Amino acid sequence: METDENTTILVTGAAGRQGASGRAVVERLLSKGRRVRAMVRTRDERASVLEKAGAEIVVGDFADYASLCSAVEGVRSAYFCHPVGPGITEAAGLFAAAGREKGLSHVVDLSLAAARPDSPSPQGRAQWVAEQIFDWAGLAATHLRIAAFFMENIALLDGPGIRKRGRIANSFGALSLPWISGVDVGNIAASLLLAGPQPADRRLVVAGGVERLNYGQIADVIARQIGRAVQYEELTPDAWHRELVAASTAKGEPNIRGADHLTAQSIALRKNPIPALPDRVEELTGQAAIGFSQFIKMRLTDFSGTA
Repeated sequence: METDENTTILVTGAAGRQGASGRAVVERLLSKGRRVRAMVRTRDERASVLEKAGAEIVVGDFADYASLCSAVEGVRSAYFCHPVGPGITEAAGLFAAAGREKGLSHVVDLSLAAARPDSPSPQGRAQWVAEQIFDWAGLAATHLRIAAFFMENIALLDGPGIRKRGRIANSFGALSLPWISGVDVGNIAASLLLAGPQPADRRLVVAGGVERLNYGQIADVIARQIGRAVQYEELTPDAWHRELVAASTAKGEPNIRGADHLTAQSIALRKNPIPALPDRVEELTGQAAIGFSQFIKMRLTDFSGTA
């Protein structure tokens, strides 16, 4: 059952930086002629861009129940996207309760392949609980589990080190990882929103990466694109954890949960690598997926520091 083209679709995380899938969802839905309400934390430049594109802007906070009730007022379908960090289970509970109160009938929630009750990642365990909350709330939730790493994380986490020192450093070593762009993830989520509520046996959608690369290969691709050397340095999980926490703290947003998640993944995936799974991009969106080299070209200033 497709969504009614006259109804408004709510997109949370619409101006987020991490992966930026919310922005891609907004853009995709608008391109299909749908009414979109974009929930943002503040009315800043990113919100203005969405508003100029045609989205209705609403300021909301996952920890503020009243603001969530206002955001879902008159909405039947919504995209739930919470950053990798603490608070996701509370956010899911408040959002689900607001949705039940205001008549929300379909949620597409962005989840992880690591979402399970015995996940070594605290974020994976919390993400699994969030999925359960939406199911218990009866919101016909479609769980979009991404079995890949976001290409955007390279720009977010490694961009500063590449620009300043030509360095990528983490504890993944030579492990080959699947990669997908946040744009493709957002386009998949938008397609699931447009498709509307699905039968119970079709409410779990797992999407793999479009390419598998280790960090040494990633450094080589970036070096070719920016025309200067980029080296990969393998760290211990503890050393990388310290660097991640220091980097987020320097930005004024300490993210210990994010550091816990990434370093736990670097340990767990050495024993049990993410299997090769279909990326689902062209199948669900009708568009070719964005390859890694193409992504770097699209985001070149994040790595070169020049326009």
